[in-house]
Amino acid sequence: MLVHLNGQLLPAHEARVSPFDRGFLFGDGVYEGLRAFSGHVRAGAMHVERFREGLAASGIEFDAESLLPMTEELLAADGKPDAFVYWQITRGTPVEGQPRRSRLPTGRMPATVFGFATAMPTLSAYTVPPTCRLARVPDLRWHRGTIKSISLHGNILAALEASRLGATETVMIRDGLVAEACASNVILAIQNGTGGTRLVTPSLESVSILAGVTRRLILDLDPTIEVRPVREHELDDASEVILVGTNSMVTSGVELDGRPVGDGTPGPEARRLLALLVEATRREMGDAGEPRAGEVVVPVGGGLVAGAC
Repeated sequence: MLVHLNGQLLPAHEARVSPFDRGFLFGDGVYEGLRAFSGHVRAGAMHVERFREGLAASGIEFDAESLLPMTEELLAADGKPDAFVYWQITRGTPVEGQPRRSRLPTGRMPATVFGFATAMPTLSAYTVPPTCRLARVPDLRWHRGTIKSISLHGNILAALEASRLGATETVMIRDGLVAEACASNVILAIQNGTGGTRLVTPSLESVSILAGVTRRLILDLDPTIEVRPVREHELDDASEVILVGTNSMVTSGVELDGRPVGDGTPGPEARRLLALLVEATRREMGDAGEPRAGEVVVPVGGGLVAGAC
């Protein structure tokens, strides 16, 4: 496995980062996750935009425009055309004469840039939404959720609590409002009075949550989705709880707090949104989105969830 570290491609076992790096000591950095299909990065410009905003909000000096060239270089070198690519940019390691553990960074230091790719299924495998079991947990994280910070201790604690409750994912609640899952945005399908279904998703301003790229793509594909504060009680009224993220695409929450959601299987809205997303991705990729000759397609929707916003 090759990794990208400060401009170099090298085997993972040779990668070295200083123990004084501010990412290690403080969690002082941002990250970005991208999804590639057949070597093509989906919604690359949106990822660059979010990456730039996170760097600026964190006061970390790094050229966001280098994100896609670095990603393409890593994918080609590591031989993984279908992959999830993780990048972590920390403020860096203090240089000689700078204090090692000052909370207030003093002077300039070169950012630490690290990335790696994990092999993922091809686009053709996304035929049925994967499923997960959800647990409702309090959102005890910090209030700057719009920054894709590497300080994910709050998310880890939420995931541990969900596991203790027998679930595989969370729906986090803050002040009576639905926030997000550990690694995905949330969309609810709610039956209206006329027998139809409406989709709702929390607005970014209602609870400080991440502006997921997949969330944005789906909102562009289906402008009928309501974007507003979502009350906790609406979870109990939902016929479907849908999670969307860069890595997992579209996932169905088939259980909430130990009780089935809907009939306990991926619902029609989750299936529809996944089909919309797959087709839009295929259009974006052009010929690269078509199944390759001799390709054996193993459907993703077998209960496995790999999430990331």
